[in-house]
Amino acid sequence: MEIKARYPGSIGEVIQGRIKGIDTLLSCPVNLFTDVRIYECKNPLKKISYPKASQFLTNVLKRWGYTDCIERLDIEICSDIPKGKGFASSTADLCGVYNCLIKLFHRKHYEDELAEECIKVEPTDSIIFKSMTFFDYKTGPYKEHIGSYMKFFLLVFEGNRIVDTIEFNKKSILPLSQIDDLAELARHGAERQSLDHIARASTESIIRNQHRLKYDLLSEVLRLKDGTGGLGIMGAHSGDALAIIYDDIKLVERGFANAPHFKGYKAYKLRTITEDEF
Repeated sequence: MEIKARYPGSIGEVIQGRIKGIDTLLSCPVNLFTDVRIYECKNPLKKISYPKASQFLTNVLKRWGYTDCIERLDIEICSDIPKGKGFASSTADLCGVYNCLIKLFHRKHYEDELAEECIKVEPTDSIIFKSMTFFDYKTGPYKEHIGSYMKFFLLVFEGNRIVDTIEFNKKSILPLSQIDDLAELARHGAERQSLDHIARASTESIIRNQHRLKYDLLSEVLRLKDGTGGLGIMGAHSGDALAIIYDDIKLVERGFANAPHFKGYKAYKLRTITEDEF
């Protein structure tokens, strides 16, 4: 018996900050994927290599009352999502495990259940939802669906810095900036499917939170955005990646062709995906 599932990552967050006094984020999935396989065997040892996914599997099966199955199921994960850079790799792994389990045990998908179980393991990205959603990624009670995911293109700069999401969120660092105004801008953009509004909100969000995680190349990326027809930038608020947002594949190609070499960063192209692609 085996079940497989595929789930996407993200590229940082569209916006992250405090909305109505709550630490909140909003993300979009991209065409980087994790492939998860769950299968029955007598000696399940591979899952030891995936402690977060293994803990998630254990928690979910206990929740469902299938504790006798825990020691018979193993996990195998193959992913092209960068780890520890702000691409939601762990969230994608957990969602892949969840989708395997609901297929295996013929259960219904419940987004609240998924959110609760993900947060038990670590702070969680909003790509767990099938539409653009503001989400309290630390404790979970606040969520607000604002519209469908949008298609756009990204020129990504991925750095070498590794950030452990759990440890980063435990640190006593300066609080997130207030972004109620940016949330309203994002709501407007999602409602009207206006990428320009989304990009403006995303750019301001990464700028406002430089006091928490500084990007030395930010000003250069902004200049490249202005010179190549980019609409804005998107960044990892607990990772090491920035991306320029484009609404045209030809423009992202031009941006890539003109991108300077930033020391410690590699450049490549991605695109967002919509619900029907995952």
